[in-house]
Amino acid sequence: MTTTLGFLLLLQWILLKSALDDRLLTACAFAFTLLMLQSDSYWGRQNIAYHQAVPLIFILGAVYILVVSPWPWPVRSFVLFVMGILSGLTYTSGAFSLLALAATLIVCIAINRRAFGDLIPDGVALFCASVITVIVQGYVLVFVQHGQVHTGTPWSLPNSPEFWFYLFGKVGRSLMLAGSDPLRSLLVVLLCMALAVTVAIAGLRNVKTAETRHSVPARSGLITLLLFASVFFYLLMVAAGRSDLRPANISTPLQLFAFGFARFHFFWATLIWPWVFAGAIVMATMLWPRKMGAIRIVAVVATSCVVVFTMAAGVFAHASYFRQTSDLTLRNGACLHAKLLIGGPIDCPTLYPRDMTLAYANAVKMGASFIRYFPPDLLERAPGNPTWNVLGKPIDGVTVSNAKAETRPGNQLNLSAGKDVQMAFSVGQAGDLHHCLAVRVDSTVGVENPTTVQLFYVPWGASTFSEANSRTRQIAAGNGNAVRFLVIEPHGFKNEFRLDPVSDSQPSVVKELNVSCVLREPGVAG
Repeated sequence: MTTTLGFLLLLQWILLKSALDDRLLTACAFAFTLLMLQSDSYWGRQNIAYHQAVPLIFILGAVYILVVSPWPWPVRSFVLFVMGILSGLTYTSGAFSLLALAATLIVCIAINRRAFGDLIPDGVALFCASVITVIVQGYVLVFVQHGQVHTGTPWSLPNSPEFWFYLFGKVGRSLMLAGSDPLRSLLVVLLCMALAVTVAIAGLRNVKTAETRHSVPARSGLITLLLFASVFFYLLMVAAGRSDLRPANISTPLQLFAFGFARFHFFWATLIWPWVFAGAIVMATMLWPRKMGAIRIVAVVATSCVVVFTMAAGVFAHASYFRQTSDLTLRNGACLHAKLLIGGPIDCPTLYPRDMTLAYANAVKMGASFIRYFPPDLLERAPGNPTWNVLGKPIDGVTVSNAKAETRPGNQLNLSAGKDVQMAFSVGQAGDLHHCLAVRVDSTVGVENPTTVQLFYVPWGASTFSEANSRTRQIAAGNGNAVRFLVIEPHGFKNEFRLDPVSDSQPSVVKELNVSCVLREPGVAG
C-alpha cells in the first residue's frame, strides 16, 4: 500500500510541477490528491486488490517519460515499451487503458506534428505494447472467461442509461460525495464532469496550437488528455462489466447512481481531479495573464475549501472505516460458514451480489488462501442431495477386480486377499453429477492390518481414472474404520468411482458405501 500510493503521489507531484511551473499553484493542485487517500479503495476490504492500481504507476511513469524525461528517443521508446508490457500484463485494465493512452498520443502527434513529432517512436512503442497486451488479455477474456467478467452477468453497453448512471456513481464516489443524497450528488458530478470536458477541450486546443511541446500549456494539455483518456476508458470497462451486477431491487436511475458508489473501482477516477484543477488554472492564466495575483488567491481559497470538505467527509477516518469493515467481514464470514454447513447455495449479498457457489469450488481447486478459514470440511455435515447407497441395492453395478467378493446382510461386502483389489461402481444416471461441485463418499472398512484406502473419481470431461484424481486415507487394523472422502470439482463429476479398500494383499470388509452430492451448481435441479 505504502509503495503503490507513494509512487502515485510522487509521480503526480512531478508531473504537476512540470505542467504548472509554479510551486504555489502546484501545491494547490496536488492537494486534490487527498481524494486518493480516502478509505474503501484498494486497501481494506480486499487486501490483495492493490495490484489493480499498479497499472496507474506505469501510466503515470509513461507520461513522465514522454513529457519530462531528457532521455534520447531510443532509450525512451524502449523503456516505454517495457512499461507498456508490464502495465498490460499486470491487470486487464492496464492493457486497455494503455491502448487509449497510446491512441490519444498518436492523435496529438497527428494534429501538431511540428511540436510533437519527436514523440512518434514513443507513440509507436506504446501502441505496440498495448496491442500485444490487449490481445493477451482479450484471449483470456474470450476463451478462458467465456466472454464474461462475472459468470452469468451480461455486458452493459453505452446505449443504456444504466451504464451511464453507474459510471457517474463511480465519479461521485471519487469526489467523496454522499450516496445517501443521490440527486444532489449527481448534480455535482455533472458539473464536475462538465468542467473536466471543458479542460480537455482547452487542452486539445493548447496541443494543437503549441509552438513547442515543452511550453506550460502544451505540457498541461498533453498530460491532461493522456490521463483523461486512460481513466475514462477504464471507467467504461468497469461500467460495462459491473453495472448489471446488481440486486433486482435496484432499478431507478438514482438507485443505479448510488449503487455505483460501492466498491473500490472509483480509485482510478481520483487521478484526474488534480488535473482538472490544473487545467482550469492554465485556462485562467491564458485568459487573464495580467491577473496572476488574483488567480493565485482564488486557487488558494478553492483549495482550502476542498481540503476542508474532504476532511469533513472523512478522508482520514480510516479507523472507523476499518471497524465497520471488520464487523462486515465477521457477518460475511458467518454467512459463508452457515451456507457451507447446509451445502449451499452460497449466496451472501453483502459479500458479493451474485451466488458464489461455483467461485468457492474454483477457489478450493486453486488453493486460494482464504479457504483455510472456510475449509471444505464444513461440507462434511451438509445433507446429501441426493445420496446413493451403493451396497443397499443388488451389487450388479459393482465390479470387483483381483479379489473374490461375498455379499453379507447389512450392506456388507467381504473381499478376499489379492493384489491391487479394486471396487468400481457407478451411481444414478450418467449426468446426475455433472452439476455437482462437491461429492462426499462415506464407508466403513474393516482390515486385519493398517493400510491405505484410496478413492478414484472421474471429473466431468475426463475419460478414465487417474492417480491425479484420487484421494487416500490411512486406516488402522479393526472392523469399524469410518472412511470419508470429500472431493470438489468446479466442472462436476461423471457418475463413475473406484474404491481400493486396501493397498496390500489382505482380506477386507466394506460396509455402507454411500455417495452424496453436498454442493450443487446454483440454478440446476438435482
